[in-house]
Amino acid sequence: MKRTIALLLGLGLSAVAVATSPMRREQIVMDSLRQVPPRLRARWLNERGIEIPPMNAPQPFISESTGLRLVGKYGRGPSVEVTGRDSLVFLSLGSEVAIISFADTANPRVLSEVQAMGLVAQAALRDSFLYIGCNSGQAGIEVWNVQDPAAPVFRSRTPTLLSDFCVRDTLLYLTQSLSGPNDTFKVYSIASPTDVYLLGSCRDSGDAVTVTNNAAFLADRWGLYSIDVSDPRNPHQVGTYPGMPISVEARGNICCVTFGNPNDPEWLEFDVLDVRNPASMQRLGYLSDAGGSDVMLDGALVFLSGYFQGSHEFQIVSLADSTRPVALGQCATPGMNFGVWGNSARGLATVADRTEGLAVIDVHSLSAPTYDTALMVAGVAQDVSVDRNFCYVASLDAGMKILDVTQPSLPTEVGALDTVSTGLATFSAVARDSFAYLSWWPQPYLRVANVADPANPRIVAGDSVFNFPRDMVLRDSLLYVAQSYRFQIVNVARPRSPVVVGSCGLPDLMYGYGMDVGDTLAFVANGLVGLQIIDIARPDSPAIVGTLTPPNGACDVAVRDTFAYVVSGNLYVASVANPASPYLIDSVVLPSFGAALVATDSLLFVGSWGVSRRRTEIRLLDLGNPAEPVSVGTLGTPASVNRLAWVEPYLYAACGDAGVVVAETTAVGMQEPRKAVSLWPELFVSPNPCGELVRVQFGGQLDADVRLSLYDVSGRCVLVKQVRKEVMSAELKLDKCGPGLYFLRVETRTGVLQSKLVRQ
Repeated sequence: MKRTIALLLGLGLSAVAVATSPMRREQIVMDSLRQVPPRLRARWLNERGIEIPPMNAPQPFISESTGLRLVGKYGRGPSVEVTGRDSLVFLSLGSEVAIISFADTANPRVLSEVQAMGLVAQAALRDSFLYIGCNSGQAGIEVWNVQDPAAPVFRSRTPTLLSDFCVRDTLLYLTQSLSGPNDTFKVYSIASPTDVYLLGSCRDSGDAVTVTNNAAFLADRWGLYSIDVSDPRNPHQVGTYPGMPISVEARGNICCVTFGNPNDPEWLEFDVLDVRNPASMQRLGYLSDAGGSDVMLDGALVFLSGYFQGSHEFQIVSLADSTRPVALGQCATPGMNFGVWGNSARGLATVADRTEGLAVIDVHSLSAPTYDTALMVAGVAQDVSVDRNFCYVASLDAGMKILDVTQPSLPTEVGALDTVSTGLATFSAVARDSFAYLSWWPQPYLRVANVADPANPRIVAGDSVFNFPRDMVLRDSLLYVAQSYRFQIVNVARPRSPVVVGSCGLPDLMYGYGMDVGDTLAFVANGLVGLQIIDIARPDSPAIVGTLTPPNGACDVAVRDTFAYVVSGNLYVASVANPASPYLIDSVVLPSFGAALVATDSLLFVGSWGVSRRRTEIRLLDLGNPAEPVSVGTLGTPASVNRLAWVEPYLYAACGDAGVVVAETTAVGMQEPRKAVSLWPELFVSPNPCGELVRVQFGGQLDADVRLSLYDVSGRCVLVKQVRKEVMSAELKLDKCGPGLYFLRVETRTGVLQSKLVRQ
């Protein structure tokens, strides 16, 4: 899986272009972005001609109605940035910042974890305040008082888009990589942490920013820009330096820059620039084949994080003579390096490592730094399962996390099964009583873990199911497994000895699409192929009995009674009363790209991906009328929602890089008003559902001749009939129209008439 993603990065846009649907294309983009440092993601997309996600305005991370309320959050995800002071290290990972004490370097302690309102791209310290920059969810700058690092106190939030920022004295300098009419370099006053306000701005963008003397330096895909900030109310560009900078850090009269080549990840160069005159930057010295995603200056030393997995390692450089930088030593860390911070006086260096969490490096010997250990390992939350007071999180690159949710407002990690050394990915997890069942890479693809002691889970069994499970559902003593090319049923009556008892073929499941299981039927959301309905009355011989293909395929499915709810961008409602002949009866347009579903008896929850500038959210729909779901509430999320789990009254959402969000349903009586498309005269259709013949009747006199147009769910016009104004009704023959959902549309002088029509 990692090799596949790395290959996509190497191939660039051509890799994205091979996708055969927008849904698959967006998933490939999302997977690839996780391998790119957050500050460089906008650049990576822009270079490949892809629209910059996830938004074009700060997104609210609050309930917008009476439907949903944020309860708690476990924000741990891949590590991206790290900073520190003395013996304290502040690690940005997912949608939180962990504060770790290295007072005893042999026994570091996590003092607290600050939960931010979006994915954290950068963090910086000034006096007793921690400044956190989020670039998704509720984007902006958060200020926390960390005078007591064990008990941080929230002070303020300033909404704004950003890629990176830095803090000097009472000013905060912010840059973003988004193109458009708005200013992208900004200077804020932080003299009062509770009153952060904009002083000045200019239209110079960048991926990273640093400040020294009276100049800011922006690393942009087109070059290194120098910005005069002597008057913070009037920042303006004064110089440029050629190249494609990746990271930058300035101090005094020098600026250290890593330059790269997007077409050759192996090529790097570390430059030391003289910036006494920002309008005319000059190179003092350089090192070839050196650099990193991040640069940190510590006295006469430079710590370089490394770049891409295995291509360039953590490195220490001496600037005793800035005209002749000298490489002192280097060492590898197991994962992919992003941010770096070190304190040579303590013999300590740290790297924010995507797959290892905080990689700790012993630098007592500058010529021979050694990788010591990893802390706070976390990955992409892909799936959640809740049993009793514990939440089981399947995490790409980091195995399974077990959270104590006795207090849903304070999810706490109590145990983990780490796949960093033993496997590449865990995609799905389901648990009951003392055992958890995990999809696992590599073989055997199905693993069974004893979780009787959640603090010490251990693998006790495995079974080589056909392929890597994409989703699993546990019912009684049977485990239903959806995989690429295969659906299988596993008997787990004896959890330590799972046995495959039945299987049938499936089309390819390229990604982790969802599944729902009833008494005698299983429903598998199967990408482009759509919904597969499988007869499981006999576990030893499951068989596909029906297929439904919504316009955009299927990401997830939830079934209640005779209705199947399928999501793939929009929400589709289907009748599955006859499993052999399912048909669409309605659709709901979603403002965000719906990708995950879970249903109760009367409620439907839809989680979205943040693609094509759409916000990420959980949307609540009322199933009072099962055939016509009505939106009654939304809750913005800090990142894309991959899976949902419901344990009344709480909803658990696996939010990718941002960890797990816990929400609670509130009153659902306040329904959103329906927006009528039709104006007078009204339009009536009968019977509905109908057979080969349907009658259309107007509730008032037409003011002119009109044309009746019938459209299928893809928007294709399949039938047209002219109607004279003096006629009050018309008949349509639908003998050439197959079963499904259609839309009847009439344009009049007074407005547009539209009605839904179901052909049986």
